[in-house]
Amino acid sequence: MMRAAFALVLSIALVPQAAGLADEVSDVAPAITRTGSLGGKIHRDRDGVGAVVAVNFVGDEKPATESEIDLDAVGEDELVGRVVDGDDKPIEGVDVDAWTWYPGNETRTDKQGRFRLKGLGRRQFIEVQFTKANLSPRLFVRQQAGARDWVVIMTDTTLFEGQGLGPAGKPVAGALIRANRGPKRAEGVMITDLWTEVRTGPDGRYRLFVEPDKYDIQVRMPGVGVARGTESIAGDEAKALDIQLAPGVAFRAHVVDSVTGKPVAGVRLWHWQHRGVEGRSNAEGTVAIDDMFPGPFAFQVEANGFARWWSEQAATQWGRRMLLADKRGWQRNFDNLDFALEPQMDAVTVTVEQAAVVSGRVLDPDGKPVAGATVAPALTGTGNSLTGDTRFSVTTDADGRYKVQLPASGEREYNLVAHDGKFREWRKWANGVSPLLMTEPGMKLDDFDIRLTRPATVRGRVLDPQGNPVAQREVRASPVDKLENRYYDPTTTTDAEGRFELKFIRPGEQYIQAAPFWLDAAQAPAGVTQMLELTAGEVAENVELVAGPEGK
Repeated sequence: MMRAAFALVLSIALVPQAAGLADEVSDVAPAITRTGSLGGKIHRDRDGVGAVVAVNFVGDEKPATESEIDLDAVGEDELVGRVVDGDDKPIEGVDVDAWTWYPGNETRTDKQGRFRLKGLGRRQFIEVQFTKANLSPRLFVRQQAGARDWVVIMTDTTLFEGQGLGPAGKPVAGALIRANRGPKRAEGVMITDLWTEVRTGPDGRYRLFVEPDKYDIQVRMPGVGVARGTESIAGDEAKALDIQLAPGVAFRAHVVDSVTGKPVAGVRLWHWQHRGVEGRSNAEGTVAIDDMFPGPFAFQVEANGFARWWSEQAATQWGRRMLLADKRGWQRNFDNLDFALEPQMDAVTVTVEQAAVVSGRVLDPDGKPVAGATVAPALTGTGNSLTGDTRFSVTTDADGRYKVQLPASGEREYNLVAHDGKFREWRKWANGVSPLLMTEPGMKLDDFDIRLTRPATVRGRVLDPQGNPVAQREVRASPVDKLENRYYDPTTTTDAEGRFELKFIRPGEQYIQAAPFWLDAAQAPAGVTQMLELTAGEVAENVELVAGPEGK
């Protein structure tokens, strides 16, 4: 029998950056993208991500885009192949999903078992999974785009099977059984959670099809109990596994305002990968979530009008109030809150801090409002965002107006950046930057207009150390004053001759650099970067950059 008290694996793992390199941002899978608590999509550094693999049920039909898929015609940015069973017979209706954490790169096999996914990036290494009901999933963490003669074999011979039982030993119907095989390292990212799921039937029985691996198996049935354990399984093994539920942890939190100390209602504690694990504070500020797994658990926080949260009872220092010495006293505290859950634990206190609200317009150099522009905060002097992602970025309306809710600056100044377009989109004007800001919780600043600038352009070539042109290499401009946000740095790609035209550059001193990009542009090696002073409307020609192999 599998029992109930096992340690919980955290849902996000941080991967240290090597030698100061900035994580690569791709326009195909823009950093790491998921829906966040503030709405919209968040583009994150490739430091960690969780992905859900739901393989024992079939979703909505996805029509094939080609009447006949030619397996011999494979573009360098495509995944093409066929899926067969153990007897080499094609399998129709298999879901094929590239970058499982990011929607928009999915298809389904046709009657011949063939599939094609396009636009994945030239020769990139892709994480991709294959799933179909009543078959074991197939996961490939580094499949190179453009590969030919790819055949994926799926079978139904590797599975856990048994019965879910309540604390009294009676069968439990409808219990969700989840098996996590993470973490897995893919290209440029650590995927911390990879789930395979199934529900017990009316008699409590289940069959969970998996690949050979080691799994963290979790079951949570509200009102009944929880169970958790680690199990390994070999290929072609049908492993018997009954699951006995036991009472879980009753988690309680009291939410208070950082300034007044009064209770705050409406604050949501939850986690996107754990459906049903959710609570919202009532009028007394109390959050109640029953039947939790013992061990560490990281909650996401959703609090309208608030931008920070912390708890002195958090399991790690990142969840407690903390000022970052390496960022001149900047207070982070807008990430997950993790707690060590145990039976009969005391209630914890969660402190939430009101956001500072800044509003105004984005204007072009002639003072006309710009619709569809992005306004994003920058941690002044770093060239980066406040968060290492784009969660506080907003878009202007038809009148060029914006409103952004930000963590208060405290003693650490920041500024806003206006960008003419969306993430990875450049339209006409160069970025504009605001004066420096210092804000307090609950502060409101209106009519804070930001003006875009007339752009400069740089043209040149990227060569390898032997003087050969380097094709398909990204080139960016990063401002020396470090007042911008690197997610909106002007970026382009070299052609087959290694030539580039980099447009939309803000006037002033700029580092012109070839990838791989460094988090601090000033630390890039000689040759890979040049510093230029540019004026509005200027076109600088014949700039040569010497770049080594990508990622070196």
